[in-house]
Amino acid sequence: MSKPRYSVNNWLLDYTSGAIVHLQSGEIRRLGEYQLKLLDCLIEHAGQTLSRNELTSLVWERRVIGDNSLSNAIHALRAALEDDGKQQRVIKTIPKKGYLLEPEFCQLIEPEADTSSSPPAVSNTVKLPETKYLIQSEMVEAVPMNNVPVAEDITAPVAKHRRYPLPPWQILSFFLIICVITLSGWLIFFHKSCDEMVAQEQQKNQYSNIRVFRIAAAVDEMNNEDLLKFNSTLKMLNQRLIARDAWMTVYYRADEQVLNYTFSIETTCANQQLAMTLYHWRIDNQRLNNTIFGETERKLNEIAPCKKS
Repeated sequence: MSKPRYSVNNWLLDYTSGAIVHLQSGEIRRLGEYQLKLLDCLIEHAGQTLSRNELTSLVWERRVIGDNSLSNAIHALRAALEDDGKQQRVIKTIPKKGYLLEPEFCQLIEPEADTSSSPPAVSNTVKLPETKYLIQSEMVEAVPMNNVPVAEDITAPVAKHRRYPLPPWQILSFFLIICVITLSGWLIFFHKSCDEMVAQEQQKNQYSNIRVFRIAAAVDEMNNEDLLKFNSTLKMLNQRLIARDAWMTVYYRADEQVLNYTFSIETTCANQQLAMTLYHWRIDNQRLNNTIFGETERKLNEIAPCKKS
């Protein structure tokens, strides 16, 4: 039996390539292994509210994962599916219950088919247009390498009646070809591994109501020097959050010229999110801290106080 294929918000889920393809534009977006499993699980239970424990068990099974692995995967899926993190039209956060995929955005593209009595199978992989893969710039989860080139079997030609040994130069040529293909596959895999992005928690337990994660390549060493530039602002914001009974999660990725800074504020009844890109952020530290503090306080004030039951 072949697996039925669905689209979510006009993005077709292609299990074979580990990507989603836009039905109109043909744009391709790669998904990580667990993002793909998470989307598949949400589609299978569309319209149902799944708790964090249920999703973690179904997607990661018995693996040990971080506290924010599920939140990061949900955030990445919303960005890939063009779902507004504030409106949450497609993937909804149900406070104190879990997450829900709205069934109205799910469309069955290819129903389940019985291949036992059908003619020889023809590959049902979506023909992807020659488009560059788009990598999400924030909260990127590691993308595993699924298809590493493998050398095809090379068979020496055989005469009809007598078998003649191959000349040494031809044997050497075959050997070199196999070595080149194997080396190329290894280099591609190594390059992808170096580009994998992970969220590294910084200064754990320093703030009672704030968790800070640095987005960096998996091969990078832990480094919190950039965090020191707005550390004092986070301390002041932590006091504001305590007073409002709110919690904040911060993700940032920095280089010499650009700071990508994303934060999410949650209370027991609502949440607010904002992603900022700050250019030439190292030049004026005071302006940097004023911007981060002002935008965070603005989002915090947009959250109405929770009504006491």
